[in-house]
Amino acid sequence: MAHLKFDIAKLEKLNDPGRFETLPPDVFLPALGLPDGPSVIVEIGAGTGLFAEAFADLAPGSTVYVADIAEEAVEWMLANRRGVAEGRIVPVRSGETRVPLGDALADAVYMINLHHELADPRGSYAEAFRMLKPGGRLLVVDWAARETPKGPPLAVRAVPSALEAVISGAGFVDVIVDDTALPWHVMATARRPSA
Repeated sequence: MAHLKFDIAKLEKLNDPGRFETLPPDVFLPALGLPDGPSVIVEIGAGTGLFAEAFADLAPGSTVYVADIAEEAVEWMLANRRGVAEGRIVPVRSGETRVPLGDALADAVYMINLHHELADPRGSYAEAFRMLKPGGRLLVVDWAARETPKGPPLAVRAVPSALEAVISGAGFVDVIVDDTALPWHVMATARRPSA
């Protein structure tokens, strides 16, 4: 699959709360399958951390690590995300297939509108697998391979069968890909096998 990187010069565009109309955090949170009580969540490709802040608010007591490859994005989050000072949101600079966090630390890992940008999807999903605790959940939301009022070119969008194959290929089980639950996006959930 082709990939198309986000133009970091448009960083402020990622802060539009209107994004929640088609990407509702309260729908995504149950898909993360968080345990009762404090949990650790990792967002790969966080941009400005808009969704991380929403998840931190919806899951009190949780710590959300927000990883992005762009230094500008990490600096923006450090300066502007209200959860940073409280330690609920922790920005980290990452590579596309390497996040500087420990093995098996996360209860959940998620990516929103990132899959179509991945140059090495297998490497990125292997990294998500590495960071998850046994039984931990993966959530992937990306542009569906159909015409929408906005979004990237159709050629780079998430085809359900290909998305399922790359997630399963990284070792995940219980992979479910749904391209009907959201108006413009496909949503996939999976689990790292329990130990």
